[in-house]
Amino acid sequence: MKSLRVQLLVGTALGTALVLLVSGALLYALISRALWAAFDHALAAKARSLTALAEQDQGRLEFDLAEVKLPEFEPSGQAEFFQVWLPHGTVFARSASLCGTDLDRIAGTLAAPAFQTVRLPDGRSGRIVGLTFVPRQEADAGRGSSPLSVTLVLGRDIAGLQATLVRMRAMLVCVGLVAVVLSAGALAWVVRRNLRPIDDLSRQIAAVAEHDLSTRIAVRDLPRELLPVAERLNDLLARLDAAFQRERRFTGDVAHELRTPLAGLRSKLELALARARAPEEYQKTTGDCLKISLQMQRMVENLLHLARADAGQLEIRRTPVDLSQVVGECWEPLEARARARGLSVERKLHENSAVETDRDKLRLVLQNVLENAVLYANEGGRISLVTTAADGHLTFAASNTGSSLPPAEVHHVFERFWRGDASSRGGAESHCGLGLPLCQAVIEQLGGSIEATADAAGVFTVTIHLPRA
Repeated sequence: MKSLRVQLLVGTALGTALVLLVSGALLYALISRALWAAFDHALAAKARSLTALAEQDQGRLEFDLAEVKLPEFEPSGQAEFFQVWLPHGTVFARSASLCGTDLDRIAGTLAAPAFQTVRLPDGRSGRIVGLTFVPRQEADAGRGSSPLSVTLVLGRDIAGLQATLVRMRAMLVCVGLVAVVLSAGALAWVVRRNLRPIDDLSRQIAAVAEHDLSTRIAVRDLPRELLPVAERLNDLLARLDAAFQRERRFTGDVAHELRTPLAGLRSKLELALARARAPEEYQKTTGDCLKISLQMQRMVENLLHLARADAGQLEIRRTPVDLSQVVGECWEPLEARARARGLSVERKLHENSAVETDRDKLRLVLQNVLENAVLYANEGGRISLVTTAADGHLTFAASNTGSSLPPAEVHHVFERFWRGDASSRGGAESHCGLGLPLCQAVIEQLGGSIEATADAAGVFTVTIHLPRA
C-alpha cells in the first residue's frame, strides 16, 4: 500500500535535489565561464604588453627583452612561454623557457586575439593566445620601407584555474548534498505536521459506531483542502443514518401491518373452531379469511415491487401506450364500487394521449391511484379524471372530494406506511400506506413524475406527468 507521506517526502526531496542540481550546474557554468574569460583577458593583456617591446627601424625588427627582466620566461616548473614569427614563418624570437621547442602558431589581431587550449612544451596543460601586429616605428624611420607584421604567441599553464574549478565543483556538490539533507529533514517535519489533520480525521471516522450514525465529523479546525472530504462524509453519514432509520421504521411498520391481519385471521379461525357451526357460518368465516389473505397478499406484492424499484431491478419495456385507454381499463373494475358509494365521476380524457412507456407498470400505478380515489372519497362525493397535453408531456390528474388531510401534510403521502386520519377517510383502514410510495417509485423509473395536493375544500388530487411518445 502506497503511503501519501512517503510519496510527498520522496517526491519533494527528488524535486529539491533536481532544482539544486540544475541550479548548481548553471552556477558552475557561469562562474567557470567568468574565470576563463578573466584568464583569457589577463593573457591577452600580457601579450599586448609584450608587443610594446617590438620595434622596427628601416626594415629591421628589434625585440629587446634585455632591458626588461621577466623571470617568468626563464626555465622553471611554473614558466611561461612566448614565441615571435616573421611574416614568412621564420622564428624571430622565443623565450628561454622554450628551450628550442616551438609553440603552436595561431594568429589573431590586437582587437580580437585568438585563443587555444594546448599541451605546453613541458607537458603541462596550458592556454595560448596569438595575435598579429605591426611593431612600432619612428615616423621618419619608415620612409622607403614597408612595415612588417609579426605574430606573437604567448602561453601559460592553466593548472591553477583548473584546480580552482575542481574546488568549486567539490564545494557545490557538498553544499548541494547538505542542502538536500537539511531540506529533506525540514520537509519531513513539515509533512508530518501538516498531515496531522488527516490522522485526526481518520480517528474521527474510526470513532463512528455502527449502532450510532448520528456522529458527525468536526470541520471547525480542518484545513481548507480537507473540508470537502469531511462535508461529503457528513452528508454520507446523514444519508446512511436516514436510510437505517427508514429501514428500522420499515421493519417495525411491516411487522405491525402483518400482525393486524394475522391476528384477525387467527381470531376468526379460533372462533369458528370453538364449537360446531352451521355450514353458512363456516362459509362466511372462510370468506372473511380470504379477504384478509388477499389484503396481506396485496401488501406483500407492493413490498416486492417497492424493493425491486429501490434496487433498480424493475424491467421496463417501453411501447406506445394510449394513456386515456389505460385509464378507462383501470377504472372499469372500480365502477361498481363507485356506484355503490354514490360517487359521481367526471371523465375528461384526451383522445390523442399516446406515451412511450411500460403498459403493465403504468397499469399498476393507475390502479393504485384510482382505487385510492374511490376508497378515500366521501359517501356521495365526486371523482374527477382528467388528461391534458402540454410541453411535450401528458398529464393525468385524479381528484376526489372528502379529504380531511391538511395541505401542510400532503408531502407525507409518499412516505411508506404513512396514513392520515383513517376515521375520516372512508375505509382507509384497509390500506397500509404503500400505494402512493409504490406509484412514485414506478413513475420515476418510467421517466415521469408524480405529485399530490390537497385544498381547503377537501379535494385531494394526484397528478402524474409522463413524456409523450
